[in-house]
Amino acid sequence: MPQHKSAKKRLRQSEKKKAVNKSFKSNVNTEIKAIEKFIDDKKLDESIAKLQIVMSLLHKSAKKKIMNLNKASRTIAKIQKNISAISK
Repeated sequence: MPQHKSAKKRLRQSEKKKAVNKSFKSNVNTEIKAIEKFIDDKKLDESIAKLQIVMSLLHKSAKKKIMNLNKASRTIAKIQKNISAISK
């Protein structure tokens, strides 16, 4: 446990930030699972509509340093590849 006043404050801040980040990550993962379900069911229109939402969330998470930029880009590329596979 921190002993100094500033260290206690920093601990409180980091715990709040951790909760926000965890919530955001959970939301992103939920949306990714939803789009993967649409892809598995071969629902092209729904998956394309959901892709815009997922891309936005992934870019925001990379911008806020919640997720690494390369991981976000890789995830988007994988989803786009799967969507293009069902569109053929």
